Amino acid sequence: MIPAPVPSESRFDSLTRAPTHIVWITDGEGHFTAPQSTWSAYTGQAWEDHRALGWQKAIHPDDLDGLWKGWLMARAQGSLFVAEGRLWHAQSGRWRHIEVRAVPNTDAQGHISEWIGTCIDVHERRTAEQALRVADRRKDEFMAVLAHELRNPLAPIRNAVHVLKVCRDDDSRSAWARSIIERQVDQMSRLLDDLLDVTRIARGKLEVRRERVDLADPLERAIETSRPILDAHGHRFQAQLPDQPLLVEGDAPRLAQVFANLLNNAAKYTDRGGDIRLVAGVEDGQAVVRVSDTGMGIEASMLPNLFRMYSQAGPARERAQGGLGIGLSLVRGLVEMHGGSVEAHSEGVGRGSEFVVRMPLLHAIAPVPRPPEREPTSLHLRVLVADDNHDAAQTMSVLLEVLGHEVRMAVDGQEAVDTAAAFLPDVVLLDIGMPRMDGYTAARRIREKVPAAMLIAVTGWGRREDMREAAAAGFDHHLVKPVHPEQLAKLLATVLQNPPAPQPAAGTAGTAGTAGTPL
Repeated sequence: MIPAPVPSESRFDSLTRAPTHIVWITDGEGHFTAPQSTWSAYTGQAWEDHRALGWQKAIHPDDLDGLWKGWLMARAQGSLFVAEGRLWHAQSGRWRHIEVRAVPNTDAQGHISEWIGTCIDVHERRTAEQALRVADRRKDEFMAVLAHELRNPLAPIRNAVHVLKVCRDDDSRSAWARSIIERQVDQMSRLLDDLLDVTRIARGKLEVRRERVDLADPLERAIETSRPILDAHGHRFQAQLPDQPLLVEGDAPRLAQVFANLLNNAAKYTDRGGDIRLVAGVEDGQAVVRVSDTGMGIEASMLPNLFRMYSQAGPARERAQGGLGIGLSLVRGLVEMHGGSVEAHSEGVGRGSEFVVRMPLLHAIAPVPRPPEREPTSLHLRVLVADDNHDAAQTMSVLLEVLGHEVRMAVDGQEAVDTAAAFLPDVVLLDIGMPRMDGYTAARRIREKVPAAMLIAVTGWGRREDMREAAAAGFDHHLVKPVHPEQLAKLLATVLQNPPAPQPAAGTAGTAGTAGTPL
């Protein structure tokens, strides 16, 4: 049986439906003179609504004037009409971006008799492009702020170094200069740590060590960490902690990082002499911590985006120490990794703000008492420092000598292995990226020659996979530059408390030591 021929109108309709969303025909004046089926299907306008110039009601009011003027110009020139605007989409119930193209048909006298046009839905493409532009702008702003925040500490550091050059050691200004350097280096370290942490969270690479924690412990640490900035701004600070333990499952240092960031944020965005308050308690069976301030407040339009990467409550240039715009993103990431939530509240600009952290509360079990810390003995250690950055190796060596240890220095991996074989150190501080032999290979060789030594990786790489690779190479610990002297002193104290067995002579067998907490 031969199928019946398909009417030409149906062929035309099927053809135009496939590559486009809307196909339309108007007369020379832009009037619809016949029903437009694809227009009706998209906009929801019936024929009585879109006939003549009724189609204009489906164009976004802000775009209509520009589209009409562009068409009038194309009509006057008899040229192709191309434009973009927003058209009402009945199915989704919202305005969507469209791309309009139309060509004129002329009669025998050269007058435009009709326009044949298409409207192609480009909403997803335009939305994606806009999102990319916003992300690109935020990235540029972030890089500018990052450069600003890292340069800020460099100025006082450089000035303090110059003071140390011209002042004697017993001059009170030398002590002042040293405190300046230490404080500014700590600030730079915190900036870099936050940046690395928020990147690890975004990539799903950050891990938390879960254990039973009394929330009072990380809260007290956070208050201690934030006290200098609170005092520097002259704020009145109050903390209200519960008498009973608030037991949660989490990583105490990471939780302290959360609350310190919230306190620092409150201090930065509150004018000098403001009030900042931290209150912890139990609400609806959850542990709840509220950090409130009397500061600049938050616009309602900013609240939905406040915890996004690179977002800030106000322009960074308008407030000193505005930060990188990653602190609140880091807070949200860490809190959610603990099974909790964080939200922000503000009644508007100039009316302060409140941040509320909620976490699942464990059953009220008495906290496990901490074992008393043993005081380190007065023993001195033999320490090998290996780093191809001569200034880094030398300053670390001087620091260890000041602490009373005997130190040898190496500037590449092979020299570290040779020095270790002759020196038989108790502790080895190894950089990873070194010439002649990298730190991983050097660690394996040193472990063969001095099996009881504590091996500590000192590197700028701090990813979890870097730590695993260090452990596989035989390192006992992994420290990320810049190493805080107190952190290093605690590690050395573990060796002092548990002195290693006498080292065997070079080239003889020995038993691997287990000093310190392994990676």
